[in-house]
Amino acid sequence: MPNASPRAGSFDWSRLQPVVGDLARVSIPFAIRPDGRIGPPTLRSGAKILLTLVGLVVLLQVFGLGRPTTDPRLRGYEIGAIFVGIFLLFRSLYLWAARLAVGTTTFTYTMLPGVSRRIVRTAIAGVVLRLVDTATPFSPMTRSKRLLLIDHDGRCIFRMDAKYFAYADAYHLAAALEVPIDAAWDYAVEREVLRSEIPGAIYWPELHITMLTIVGTLVAIALVTIGAILVQGARHPG
Repeated sequence: MPNASPRAGSFDWSRLQPVVGDLARVSIPFAIRPDGRIGPPTLRSGAKILLTLVGLVVLLQVFGLGRPTTDPRLRGYEIGAIFVGIFLLFRSLYLWAARLAVGTTTFTYTMLPGVSRRIVRTAIAGVVLRLVDTATPFSPMTRSKRLLLIDHDGRCIFRMDAKYFAYADAYHLAAALEVPIDAAWDYAVEREVLRSEIPGAIYWPELHITMLTIVGTLVAIALVTIGAILVQGARHPG
């Protein structure tokens, strides 16, 4: 059990509570997977994914995919549709491959095939759930469910977006890890507050989303414009 006065952050250790009752009945090895029915709408079947991608290809053909053009708008449509297709494939692959697993000595998070992270169980002091206010001027009502694992100093050693997981999943995970849980997905907390409470729970880019979004948009516009100018110059030399 951690000390009453952790060496990092301002986390209140008294919020951690043991898992009891039916939620504590788990066996090792233990594993949970994301549930696409819990989070934002997504394509869960292979047939729907295939039909969506085919639709994107047809739409791009209508707008002139692969045909010579100097219109930057058409190239913008193509690039946007390609990113949509990549996003759909990535999300579906994540829902198919992702899993949180607990063994006798390690906790393993698999995000994609061949992409995983392992943490020794003895380093984990508790499971913490937080609803983070990620609002920006472009998206004023955005909230993000986070699942955090903290060490015995109160630092975050693992964090993930938990939009595809339910309360019961988090309680089962804490029971499998044999650590207490602080479950608070009902009320949003500011990013700066969570960063102060649990060091490592919030990364620097998350505190500057608006600035990074504006810079990224300007860079994308500049790249598309430069690309259109180069294409036009190559087709009309001199």
